[in-house]
Amino acid sequence: MRKFLFGIVVGVALTIVIAVAMGMGALMYVEQGHVDPRGDIVPSAFEKKRAMEALDAALDRYAPKLNDPIQPTPSNLSQGAKLYGTYCARCHGAMNSSQSASWRVRLYPPAPQFSKEPTDMEEFENYYVIKHGVRWTGMPSWKNELTDQEIWTLVTFLNQKKKPGGSAPAMTMGQSPHGPNEKGGKK
Repeated sequence: MRKFLFGIVVGVALTIVIAVAMGMGALMYVEQGHVDPRGDIVPSAFEKKRAMEALDAALDRYAPKLNDPIQPTPSNLSQGAKLYGTYCARCHGAMNSSQSASWRVRLYPPAPQFSKEPTDMEEFENYYVIKHGVRWTGMPSWKNELTDQEIWTLVTFLNQKKKPGGSAPAMTMGQSPHGPNEKGGKK
């Protein structure tokens, strides 16, 4: 019986030592600059998978599960389209075009093209990402430029594109809901 328990203790201790050694090795690999930081290379399948898993897990943890308070009325969808054209289309593509946004290829990872494929996130996740941005990507925080109502209006517009048979007004890049010479955002 003693040998059996000794074997279990030794096995657990070896497992811990091996796990710590692997973790330290991975940390050294990263800290010594072995991870290629170039944004002009295709990320590995491992990187793509793990990065999206990390983002999904973070949104599950941090994004409050809020309900979209904006109704998808024609007026709200039109306002959302204008906001999208002003703030989003440069990176995410114009909704009335099948062409990708030119900035998409310069961002790492490339920005999703919502004109081709609707967002796959929940409303509260879209709200959280738009408001707070996403580190290590080109997605900025818009909380100092847009009011909460404007962010929700944008979320409502984006979510209409993913509903079966859903339609939302198309908007081209640079069209401002505030007029050609006015800056939007919080007053």
